Formats: sequence, C-alpha cells, structure tokens
Amino acid sequence: MTAYDDRRGVEWVQLWDGRRWPGRVRNGLPEFRFGQAPSGLSTRRQLRDRGLSRGGQEPFARLTWKRDRRFAWLYVDERAKAKRTPSDKQLAAVNKALAARKVCAECGPVDHFVRTTDRLCGDCHAAGVTPSEGGTFGWRTVQAWQDEATTADETDQAEATEQDEASAAAGRAAAALAGAEARLHTAGQAAHETGRDEQLARWHADDQAARLAAGQHETNTHHTGSWNERGVA
Repeated sequence: MTAYDDRRGVEWVQLWDGRRWPGRVRNGLPEFRFGQAPSGLSTRRQLRDRGLSRGGQEPFARLTWKRDRRFAWLYVDERAKAKRTPSDKQLAAVNKALAARKVCAECGPVDHFVRTTDRLCGDCHAAGVTPSEGGTFGWRTVQAWQDEATTADETDQAEATEQDEASAAAGRAAAALAGAEARLHTAGQAAHETGRDEQLARWHADDQAARLAAGQHETNTHHTGSWNERGVA
C-alpha cells in the first residue's frame, strides 16, 4: 500500500482509485496531515453538510492535526449514499424522546437533560433524593409520550418493511414475466426454425423427385427414338 522514495524522503500511499499520494500508514490505514488529504475523501461532517452518509463503509484513512492529538476519519465520496429524509412521525418521536430527557423523575420538567441511570436532575441527585415510586405526574406523562413514540416508530418500520417486501415481490414478478417471455420467444423461434427446416426438406425431396422423373423421361425418350430408328432402317 505504501512506497518510500529515498531521493525525496516521501512515503507514497496507494489510494482506492489507483492514484499514489504522499502520506503514511498507521495501524493499517493511510494517514494524511490536515490540508494534505487527496480529493475524493471527506469526513462525516463534510458528508452530512452535502446531504450524504457514509453508507455503511469503513473508514479509508485518517486526517490528523495538532501534532496527531486530534484526528477524524475519512470516507470515500464515491461510496457515500444520500441520507434518508425522516417522516413527520419519526421527527415527532425524536422530539418527544428529547423532551422526556428533560423531565426529572422527582421534580418534573427541567431545562437540562437528566441522568439516564436514575432519571434525576443534577439538584435532586446531589441532594440524594430517591425517586418516588411511579414518578410524578409529569414523569408518567413523558413515559406515555415515549410509549406512543415507540409505537409510531414500530408502525413506520412495519410500513417500510411492507413496502420493501412489495417492491421485492414486484421485482420478482417482473423478472419471472421477462423470463417467461424470453422462453416463449425462444420456443417460437425454435418452432419457426424447425418448420422452416421441414419445409426445406420437403422442397428438396420434391425437387429430387422431379429431377428423377425428368431423367427417367429423357431415358425413355432416348430408347424409343433408338428403336424407331432401328425399325426404319
């Protein structure tokens, strides 16, 4: 993946598209300095700004700066995919989930996120408060929101799955129809060629029979003419 040029003291990295670029390899991945990465590579933030996602691909290289104390993963632009647009139900579910993170299990809504372990805000946790059994009314309301959001998300996923299955079934049906048409076309062409061969064979047989009949007629005429000539003599 790398090659070292002794004349210039430069280490060259083999890129995904066959290009060679100055860099180095660390832990099996190419690494480039800030501002020296080749074109065609982007960070996740850069992809997100263009409405793209990494599309499940693994990082191709690393971008380092501040004397290697900071780094970011680099992904190949050609392998990125367009980000999916969330539905209104999904956005509502996210908003409800975020709202639930700002409700203390003891004192109710707060202006910051609560702890994920005991659902307490910072003040209640510092005071050593034990959450009430079942939580406050606000807490129970938020829990109901979360249950509704989960149900809506599951419904969206089920609808998306049904749409994918329907699309797959339509694709299989179209492929089967195309295959049937191809087989029918092949069978029709074979039958046409067979009929043509049989017709040619019949024509050949008729032609051969006609030639034999013509030859026999010429032979009979020749013998008759010879006999008449002998009779006259």
